[in-house]
Amino acid sequence: MASLTGVVVQIPGHGSFTVTAEAAMMIDVFGGTLHCYQGSGGCRKQGLYFSRTEPKKYLRCLVNELPGRGSTIGRNDAQEIAMSVSRDLAPKLDGAVLDFGSYNKMQRFVWLSLPGVPGPACTCRRSVGAPAGKRSPCLDDAGVGLCDI
Repeated sequence: MASLTGVVVQIPGHGSFTVTAEAAMMIDVFGGTLHCYQGSGGCRKQGLYFSRTEPKKYLRCLVNELPGRGSTIGRNDAQEIAMSVSRDLAPKLDGAVLDFGSYNKMQRFVWLSLPGVPGPACTCRRSVGAPAGKRSPCLDDAGVGLCDI
């Protein structure tokens, strides 16, 4: 079970989501920057991806420590972590929880919950929307990790 002690990330005009301590530590390990975006691919119509580089069009997020809990992310200031989200993914992330851990035998970032996405969640936690078809490969099966844009 993931620890929810971590940071709150404010998306300008779209609410906020929580980054667990484990995910925040891994963002730090991967250079302190993480971009979350939605693209094609995966077992559903839209794949959920993560990159260490920012694309041209994105929303820069404000990273804050959780009120009253302090930061357990290994840095003195949560502001040293830079996060951004793609404009098409931003409306879906209000209330979401981002974690890093071992999921389906692979260490990776995963959205534990996406309240802004209607319908049942995909079991791989890598895709959203309607099923893409029987021949669409799962991003877990393909071993997709961080995808630098």
